[in-house]
Amino acid sequence: MTIMTVDVSNRIDDLCQLIARTNALVTAAEGLCKDVIQVQDQEGRLRFERLAHLVAATAETVRVAREISGELALCLSHASEGA
Repeated sequence: MTIMTVDVSNRIDDLCQLIARTNALVTAAEGLCKDVIQVQDQEGRLRFERLAHLVAATAETVRVAREISGELALCLSHASEGA
């Protein structure tokens, strides 16, 4: 039972870090979106690529956070059943 508690604690910490990372990625993407990106020159293409990478990184971070939250929900439901 102690091992499960440590695992849950570690996963909650992981989830908090992912949420903070997602917030940072979204803030950065919002900053790029505030300016109209014109893909007519090299600078515009670079800004568009940066935005695309931010969106992809944000999506991956959210995917992992959802996976961890599912694991936590399952672990906590098993823990409450055993209590």
